[in-house]
Parts: sequence; C-alpha cells; structure tokens
Amino acid sequence: MNKSSSCLNKFDWISNYGPSFVIPASNFDVLYEPSDFFQELNNIFASAKKRIYISSLYFGTDPYEYKLIDSIRTALEKNPSLRLVVLLDHLRGLRIDNHADKTTSKSMFLPLIEKYPSRVDFYLFHTPLLSGLLRKLMPARINESWGVQHMKIYMADNNLIISGANLNKSYFDHRQDRYLKLVNCSHLCKFFVDIIQTMAKQSFKIEKNHEEPIFMGEHHPYQGDNSKYYLQVENDLSSLMKTYQIRYPKPKSLTSDQALVVPLIQMGLFNINNDRDFNIYLYSHLPLNSKLYLATSYFNITEEYEKELIDNKRNDTQVSLLTASPQANGFYGSRGISRFVPAGYSENEREFMERAERKFSNDGQIQMLEYYRQQWTYHAKGLWLYDNDKDNNNNNYPVLTCIGSPNFGARSIRRDLEAQLAIVTNNEELSAKFHRERIQLFQYGAIVTSDTFKQLSRGVPFWGPLFMRFFRNFF
Repeated sequence: MNKSSSCLNKFDWISNYGPSFVIPASNFDVLYEPSDFFQELNNIFASAKKRIYISSLYFGTDPYEYKLIDSIRTALEKNPSLRLVVLLDHLRGLRIDNHADKTTSKSMFLPLIEKYPSRVDFYLFHTPLLSGLLRKLMPARINESWGVQHMKIYMADNNLIISGANLNKSYFDHRQDRYLKLVNCSHLCKFFVDIIQTMAKQSFKIEKNHEEPIFMGEHHPYQGDNSKYYLQVENDLSSLMKTYQIRYPKPKSLTSDQALVVPLIQMGLFNINNDRDFNIYLYSHLPLNSKLYLATSYFNITEEYEKELIDNKRNDTQVSLLTASPQANGFYGSRGISRFVPAGYSENEREFMERAERKFSNDGQIQMLEYYRQQWTYHAKGLWLYDNDKDNNNNNYPVLTCIGSPNFGARSIRRDLEAQLAIVTNNEELSAKFHRERIQLFQYGAIVTSDTFKQLSRGVPFWGPLFMRFFRNFF
C-alpha cells in the first residue's frame, strides 16, 4: 500500500462530514503574514473576470479597505459581466466604525451598489437568536454576542482565500491569523457560492434608493414567531449539504500530488453541526502516537471537546494548544465591560489546565501556550495533526490540517455561522508549508500551567468565574 492510499484509508471518515474535493497540491498557497493576505486579496479582486464573493463578519473603513474597493471597482469597470456578492453580519456591518465620518461596512459598498445595481448584491445576515424586546434593549457591540455571520470566504472566479481574518486594517498589518489560497478550484468555489447564496436568500439586502435593508426571505428572523425561519434555513442548508455529499463522495484514491479537501460547515442554531461532529470524532480517534496542535484566539473549549481532549485522551497521544495571551487578545485595553473579556478567557484556561493536570499529573501530555508578540494581537485558529505512522515518510509534517473561522468555542458551535476546510495530504511540499505555518505561530507561544494563573498579574475580578459560567455560550 502506498503512503497516499494509507493516508486516505486512515482519514476517509472525514468524508462523512462534508463533500470531498480532490485538488492538486500545487494549487495551494499558504500565506504567512497579514501583508501577504492583503496583497493576495487585492490581486484576486483586481484580476476577477466573472465573479467576486465576499463572506465576512464586516468590512473595515480605513485606507487598506478603500484600496480593496478601488480594485473591485476597477474590475467591475473592465468586465461588464462581472458580478459582486457580499455577505456580512447585520449587527456588525451597520455598526459605525468611524464616528467622525459615520462610515460603516454598508457605506463602503454603497457607491458600487448605486453605480452597478444589477451586478452588485450586498447582503446582511441577522441572527434569529436576537429578537423581540431583547433586540430593542441590547446596545451595539453587546448585541453581537447573540450570534453573527462569521464565515471568512473570499473568492474571485475559481480562486479562493479562506481565513479566520476579517477585512480590516489590523488584519492586514499586526493581527496574526491564518490564510490559505487555492487556485483553479471551481467545484469547491461553487460549493461556497451556493452556501453564501443560501444564506443570502434568508438575509437582508441593501438596494439602490432604499435606505433600510430589505429582507429577502419568506419568514422574518426577528419579528414575531420566527420558528418558521429556523425551519426554512435548516431545510435549505440540509438539502444543499446532502446534494453536494452525493455529488462529491469519498474518493477511491488519493495520489501523492493531491490533497483531499472537505469543507466543514457549522451553524448550530440551524442544526448543522458538521464541524462539531468532525472535531469530536477526531479527538476520540487520534492515531497511535500522534500529536495534535490546536490554535484558538479565544479560549472557550466546550465541555464536549474537553471530555475527549482530557477525560478520554489516551496516554500515547499529545495535545498542544495555542491561544492569545491577555496582551495579545483583541479586547485587551478596550472600554466598557469588554475590557474584562481577556480575564474571562484566562479563567477558562485556568480551569482547563487544572483539569488536565489532575488527570495527567502535569507530565506534558497536554500543553498550553499563550501567544505574545510585542505590538501584535492574535487571531489564528485551526489544527494540525502529526501522525507517527510507519507508512508515512513525512512524520515531521502534519498529515491533516483545518483552517477557517471556528474558534472551537461554545458560540462557534451554537450561535455563529462558521466554515473551515479539513485538508488531508501526504504531499511533502504542501505538508511542509503547513508545518512552517504552525512553527511560525507556536514560536511566539510561552508555556503556561495552573501556577501561571496564581500570579498577581493574572488575577481576575472576584465575580469572574461566576460571570463566565453564566455567559460562556456568548464568547
């Protein structure tokens, strides 16, 4: 059995959680720096001929973002058949970013909507979890805790960049994330086009000469009884996923110059739990003597994940987790109640490490690291799995990686719209790129133990543990 066949056989279960796309390893490009991310985004938007699809939490209002708009505008001018589709979050996309100029994500795209009304579609997804009186009472920013559109998919023609990064200046400059570019992947792009269009049909649209967003669906997400809205979206998504899994089943073979790519969709509020179920299965079926590296910007591992990573973990496996230090947390130094968010995540870390050390006596089987890089914040998430299989000649490189928007936390599972890619390959060149990516992230990690959180500098408010216990599902 060749090593690629062994690789596929060991991980063929991944195809249970999404459609299976076989893509040449040479079509992948791992981007390592925020500046690379911005440059590649600008390049694919500027060179687009037929379509540009943007799915993100929001779109910033700074010079970087204006440059992206200029590139999109130029592409629209040059190509009369080019279509632009944008899906952002309603709550975040209408929040004012620049109070002096009153600019929002919506205002950034408004000139394009007005100039090309038949070719530019701008949608805002509104969570049905925030409705009625509660919606009226919740102030801006805090209301986003109820759930957002969080998928980070950026497409131009048949090229795609998937990331956990938003389109904002900090993500192009000093906020570290992960970024993967795939070229000439028409089938995978079509899948994400259909995912975005499915959610767009159940979202609000900004149209020319209409000040207020227009809801596109039949059943409203936050007015009156929204149970029919939940059911409609669930049915649409389930039907779409089923169609694609039939159309793109588990491959019969995988050569050494290919990679298996399975998109994992997580929209727990609509009973779509492919990503959650994938992670639970992976953690409970880690290969013998393997090492799993996990990264999350906001440490809020769910009880079901903790059970597999700690309680049910075998002694022959190792787990290493990287998360933001308080100083590298995006909420560090913010105003209002959000300034306590880094302390809340620290409390989650403390509880996790105490539980791990009780089980494994602090023997290093489970390791926690905090990312710190002066003047940088941290937003990377995903995983890398290293397999010690004798049939795998690339033991020093990961055989599986996942990259996208989920944070492995409660809100990622239950509240937000999430998407990532699970990628299996034995291609040495591609695996080496993923390995380099992990090394570059983890080099800024400092090991923490339960003793770390006893230091005075890591003290949390007395009400911190109780607060996180009650509101853990919102972070």
